[in-house]
Amino acid sequence: MRILVLPAALLLVVLLAACGSTGEGGDLKITLDEYTVVTDVDSLPEGPITFDIKNDGELAHELLIVKTKTAGAELPTKDNGSFDDDAGGVDVKHDVDDIDEGDETSRSYTLDPGEYVLLCNIVKDVDGVETSHFAQGMWTEFTITADE
Repeated sequence: MRILVLPAALLLVVLLAACGSTGEGGDLKITLDEYTVVTDVDSLPEGPITFDIKNDGELAHELLIVKTKTAGAELPTKDNGSFDDDAGGVDVKHDVDDIDEGDETSRSYTLDPGEYVLLCNIVKDVDGVETSHFAQGMWTEFTITADE
């Protein structure tokens, strides 16, 4: 009986290790303001990532997590200057809507390794002028590295 228990236990350890290998991940602190997206780090390893988002601005903001190989400054835009999320070469992974002034929220996602742009894509009337937060420079680049 003892001979059968040892191989079964080893098989269980191997299976758990293979299934449980999701990478290190980590925490990402993001501060939104008029008109910036600031992160506390530029990259994290793949795995579960907690996005801790705070709106330090006076306007409502959102956070889009976009996987793309295109630099943030060269992302496709619509006529009003907002990011064109229907364009080719971009993949909006998540959208955290309506983060009001002073609000904080947290979300956890597991993202594939690669290049991302974190941005606010709200377009609002500000003093009679339609203003795209993205066009005002409200984005930053972020990388998820492969867990090795």
